Amino acid sequence: MMARPRLLAISTIPAWPITEGQSLRTANLLRELAKTWSIRLIAPPQTVVPDGLADSITLVPVTLDNGRCLYPWRFSPAPLLAALDRELAEHRPERMLVWPGAETVGFSNRVLPRAVMDITDCVALEFWRGFLAHPGLRQKLRNLREVPVALRTARRMVRGFPVITAVGEDDARWLANAGGRHNVAVVPNGVDIPDAASLPAPSPTPLLSFHGSLDYGPNIVAVLHAARAIWPIVREAVPEARFSISGRNPAPELVALHGQDGIAIEADPIDINAVMGRAWVSTASMCSGVGIKNKVLEAWACGIPVVMSPLATNGLIIPPEHAFLVSRDPQVMAERIITLLRSDTQRRALGVQAREHVARHFTWAGAAARISDLLG
Repeated sequence: MMARPRLLAISTIPAWPITEGQSLRTANLLRELAKTWSIRLIAPPQTVVPDGLADSITLVPVTLDNGRCLYPWRFSPAPLLAALDRELAEHRPERMLVWPGAETVGFSNRVLPRAVMDITDCVALEFWRGFLAHPGLRQKLRNLREVPVALRTARRMVRGFPVITAVGEDDARWLANAGGRHNVAVVPNGVDIPDAASLPAPSPTPLLSFHGSLDYGPNIVAVLHAARAIWPIVREAVPEARFSISGRNPAPELVALHGQDGIAIEADPIDINAVMGRAWVSTASMCSGVGIKNKVLEAWACGIPVVMSPLATNGLIIPPEHAFLVSRDPQVMAERIITLLRSDTQRRALGVQAREHVARHFTWAGAAARISDLLG
């Protein structure tokens, strides 16, 4: 049997245990890549490689000087670079896969194997949109202050790696413009599709849902926008409807919504499918943020149609039958939600189409195969 090719992967956050966002992407790509690569993973010592992957993935623990290190200008890269030098000398990897926070490994004068920088999101675009959309002046200015340094880092990254991958077209376009290169490819996230029999029965009363990290700025802005501009219209038309907002670490301003006008905040749900499966309709009322919206993929995987803003479509292929569910107008979004809450036949048909759509276009196996092609 031929030996598997050697891949050195570098992550500045633990891939496991999985939470959301970057760790979700890192863990699932590693899971799929481990089927064909022998992987050594430089990552924080809190990382716990699952037993089923221990034969294919070897953890190389490295301690960084900041807890969640996704912005490389906020911590010293010295421990990462020292670990990289040891791996290059002792194990001679044939390829490298680098995740956010570790961009600086491509800035040095080291001779590296062919590397893919899976940046996922364009951080400069995230800060810019945060500046435009955040209601608080202090947070606006914090976001604006980060834009220049994030752009400089993006420029060096695009020029320092042969291939960059991002989850959405908006992110890829900003990165390519920042670096002046055409080496940025789009590789969307995948989603695990739950067995239909494992999903709970829909709520007996009309239920709208929003799911995501509730301490993440763009999600906070999106929930407040939905609660203030969209939900009152829905509630007036469908008085028995409820609005479930679920996710980890709800911010105080979201906790304050609990119990108001049929709104419920569900903190730190154990099983997102159990929460999402009860919904009739989901919403992704994004006003800021970057990357692909896992909340949309997760809802679709559960057979739930999603009414979303255009910003939430980044990285997605919208099924033709779902195009009317995309709008930036709160009044129109509310009307689409009302239509679906009132039409069981249309809602179910769209849900079936959504599950079939993600099974065709958004699998982790497909995303990992694309990364492998770029590595090769």
